[in-house]
Amino acid sequence: MPGNTIDGLITALAAVAPTQTLGNPFRDARLANNLKLYLNYLDSRPTHLALIGEAAGHRGCALTGMAFTSPETLRDSRNDFFTTCRDRMFRQGDVFEPSGRFVWGVADAHGVMPLLWNALPLHPHQPGQPRTNRTPTRAELELGEPFLTRVLDIFRPKVIVAVGRKAEHSLGRLFPGLKFRVVRHPSMGGSTLFREQMAVILGEFRNG
Repeated sequence: MPGNTIDGLITALAAVAPTQTLGNPFRDARLANNLKLYLNYLDSRPTHLALIGEAAGHRGCALTGMAFTSPETLRDSRNDFFTTCRDRMFRQGDVFEPSGRFVWGVADAHGVMPLLWNALPLHPHQPGQPRTNRTPTRAELELGEPFLTRVLDIFRPKVIVAVGRKAEHSLGRLFPGLKFRVVRHPSMGGSTLFREQMAVILGEFRNG
């Protein structure tokens, strides 16, 4: 992967060829630019918290280039990043991803700016059906490993949180020595527990 830099990371992401079952949103230069704006914003300030999901979803990252972020987030969020960069970001449509609402809601409520990433930053979908999601294969998760490694190396967050059991298993398999916390995924009725667990983690971090 070229260069331990944000530009090198995005260039490498964009170079991954899509398949009939794996979409690459970063082949679209507009979505790659969304990610670049986000990562550069993070790079300009201390980034202590990383939330890691499993893979890009068709209503979120596949449309925006950012994990846990839907077009609705780009349109409506009052987070300083979005209010600062909104006029330079590409938005397609107005759909929302519930997980994104909860993740950004917690971040804003606690006044933190998280590094959001996926173990697989690409979008696994059913054959020829890009508007679907599916669980990534082991080989696909391994494909995402160097990107996750590079992101964590660039930003060096003090607290790493796996969002959901699938992300936990991915991190545990790919990085056996990595220390991280695990929270309930906010989808499928898990939003209340997600908020509670994140409040505990953020409280411990502030008081540590």
